[in-house]
Amino acid sequence: MTWPVPVLLHGYLGFSQFGPIHYFRGVAHALEQAGVHCLLPAVSPAGTIAERAGMLAYELFKSDIPEFFLLGHSMGGLDARYLASFLDPDRRIKRVLTVSTPHYGSPVATWALASPTLFPAFIRYIGRPGLDELTPEARLAAPIPDRGDVLYTSYASNRPLAEQSVLLRSLGRLIHDNNDGLVSVDSARWGNFLGTLHADHLELIGWSLGLPNASIVRPFDHIQFWTQAARS
Repeated sequence: MTWPVPVLLHGYLGFSQFGPIHYFRGVAHALEQAGVHCLLPAVSPAGTIAERAGMLAYELFKSDIPEFFLLGHSMGGLDARYLASFLDPDRRIKRVLTVSTPHYGSPVATWALASPTLFPAFIRYIGRPGLDELTPEARLAAPIPDRGDVLYTSYASNRPLAEQSVLLRSLGRLIHDNNDGLVSVDSARWGNFLGTLHADHLELIGWSLGLPNASIVRPFDHIQFWTQAARS
């Protein structure tokens, strides 16, 4: 019996590796230590979902690996779902796990597209056309159907505003529901919902912008989470 090979998919404006810096900080090494070989393909940081999924299809399906388990953080989860639904004629994608993915969009994307201030203007400059596809309106207008033979599971994440770092707190205030600074809990629910993690959006991949604080369980143990998820 073969087990699907885990594939870690980075989010919007992300990367697989930049010099010594890994998007999923320390996760690949931890998985190797646990005897699990994973793939970390890179896609266009600000491409559309279809463009990013197309790049993934090319990278994954040129191999002879028979089965894949896609684990997507943030926009990477949308890429995973698109790939499974539209670009996998041989049915090699068996499972999709999304983690804090904006399945129903994020008000932060709406703000970034409309605000005249400097930071969102910069995001628009470097982050389109992908940014246009992350609003609630865009996700409603272009739904991605599930594939019947794929197992879809998901996690959300949440930190109360008072616990969020200064940078994410200003963005979290734009979301009128529980959120991790960029994506609401409700938007992250898809398929079999496995629960809400106590973390902000960047902590999920090992990049905590707040000081360590045991009373609020910061930083989130992302190594344990992704290792268990990939081996499940």
